Amino acid sequence: MAHNTRACLTISLFMPRILSIFFVFVITIAVQTWCGDVQAHQPSASVLPLYLQESLDAKGLPLPLSPGMVKLIAYFERETGLQIEVHFLPWNRAQRMTLDGKGMIWAFSKTSDRMRSYQYSETVMQSRIWAIAHAEPRFELRSIKDLKGKTISVERGVSHGLVFEQAKNTLFKVDEDAASATVRFKKLIAQRCDVLLWGLVQFEKPEPLLKYLHEVYLPSLKDDALINEKFYVSDTPLFLDTLHFASAKGAFSAEMQKMNLAIVHGLKTGELNRLLREMK
Repeated sequence: MAHNTRACLTISLFMPRILSIFFVFVITIAVQTWCGDVQAHQPSASVLPLYLQESLDAKGLPLPLSPGMVKLIAYFERETGLQIEVHFLPWNRAQRMTLDGKGMIWAFSKTSDRMRSYQYSETVMQSRIWAIAHAEPRFELRSIKDLKGKTISVERGVSHGLVFEQAKNTLFKVDEDAASATVRFKKLIAQRCDVLLWGLVQFEKPEPLLKYLHEVYLPSLKDDALINEKFYVSDTPLFLDTLHFASAKGAFSAEMQKMNLAIVHGLKTGELNRLLREMK
């Protein structure tokens, strides 16, 4: 009886320690499981959200990624080892998301204000900014000076580079529109603006640009009101804009370094230039 009493006493003395160890073990397993679940739901470090400006058709629906852009993104995925997730957003929202450190933005111009908050990649390409008009009789579009006193349609939140920023609202008035190309071209027809600015990479002369505009681009918008309308363009690009990847300063620095290496390599081999010529 005394032996049993001592045994019970011994168990009673060790029970709190055993229970403590047991509870620590259970809590540790639970925390590890919870952390594993959280990590499983977080995006991989190799996934790069990339924000592109949305472009809308006549019905207000987003236009799909062009074949040329698909190839360009595939190039950067292959060269960097990153998995790029494309998100189409209104341009102002894309900029806010980038500044919040949630992703990287593509086809971003440099302005004095932006350079205070964003880090830029190497220059990926130079975009020629053409002026498109519809009014009759025609007015000259040979240089920036010909925009004096005009109302210029640009997409909301878009800049066309440092020279454009210096001239807007001083030499000419800027009218910001939504991302619907149909709306912008109809405003030209209705003379609610004088000129529409359009950034393109692949055209160096106005003739092939006009051919593309009337035979390919406007029909792709599927709006009967635009099919038989005739537009004309500036004799030369009025602005030259450099386009970059960009992120908030201090965000995605490792990814930006990989993108820069891919840009330099692609320009050196000529592969990036070839892909850019296919951009529409």
